Amino acid sequence: MQRARPIILILTTQTGGGHLNLAQSLKGILETAYDVRIMNPQSPSVERSYTLAMRHGAYFLTWQHVCTDHPLSALLFQRMLSGLVRERIRQLLEQVRPHLLITTHALLAYAAARANEQLSKRIPLVFQLTDLGRLHMTWFSERHADAYLAPTPEIFAQTIAQGIAPARVHLTGRPVRPQFLTVDLTPGARSKTLQELGLDQERLTIFLQGGANGATSVECTLQQLLRAAVPVQIMLALGNNPVLAQRCAGLKDVVLLPFTPSIAPYLAAADVIAGKAGASFISEAFMVEKPFLATDFVRGQETPNLSFIERHGLGWVCLDAQAQQSLLSSIVTNPALLAEQRAGIQAYKRWNMQANQAIFPLIERLLGDTKP
Repeated sequence: MQRARPIILILTTQTGGGHLNLAQSLKGILETAYDVRIMNPQSPSVERSYTLAMRHGAYFLTWQHVCTDHPLSALLFQRMLSGLVRERIRQLLEQVRPHLLITTHALLAYAAARANEQLSKRIPLVFQLTDLGRLHMTWFSERHADAYLAPTPEIFAQTIAQGIAPARVHLTGRPVRPQFLTVDLTPGARSKTLQELGLDQERLTIFLQGGANGATSVECTLQQLLRAAVPVQIMLALGNNPVLAQRCAGLKDVVLLPFTPSIAPYLAAADVIAGKAGASFISEAFMVEKPFLATDFVRGQETPNLSFIERHGLGWVCLDAQAQQSLLSSIVTNPALLAEQRAGIQAYKRWNMQANQAIFPLIERLLGDTKP
């Protein structure tokens, strides 16, 4: 009789694409040996509210981020949120009966720990830390998870500095979805993708994205890039924003890409990947070995990502139209700029992939001899 595989439950949210991407990335690493299930314990209204705030009230998100980025206010915030979602998490744990629990969102971490305590037998709890340059203090409201997976040296150092036991903090790199590990990066594959989209293989090609929820500021960025003094063509990822699709329909030198789970070939076909400086988007850019052009960011939450890009040589930060247009002109007139960036990007990619190899053995060790 075949032995049932241990169950790993990953709790995530759909407030932005990055947290779900992380969950899918971990599943890709672990599902060869474990029964991995991804679930969202939050109410659908949370995602709707987040999407609304991203499109029309980004300043509110920044205000919330700043106000709760302190140990005491973070703890109070987490306790309030825990009262809203803890019971749902406890019910999921009772229903699924996992042997290990992972969360990829700071605002689920504290509630997951409290729900875990209510079980007759506590299960190992893992926090997959999300950001690249600096973590929000809500990640540290719960200091007794069994493992903290740090995606970068910066996050590793911050987690140790916040008093988390060093034995529980592991530098594991940023996991990426399986499609970014198998995508074809050869010139032939790039040519084929551009040809299928009806794009010129010789023209500077930009993949532009404003976030999974289709933040409307990307439309302004699109117009700015098209006004560059050199010819460019743009693949515009629409996210879940039909209004953006209507506004940009018919634009010259622009191909609209509706939401698709298989996005890696399009990123690989670009010369430059541009848009909002989200941690997941930046990571996927260096996995296809393309420089990232940060044209926008969520104030507070994504601010540290800007310096992270420059510190590790992963691309450029150009937040105004003049800087963006000047950079594009420089790339077209001096193609060596792309080659110079690629060397640093490939080095960081190699480090990240090597660090990812620590994830599976760590989870295996945490599960130990657990049997269904």
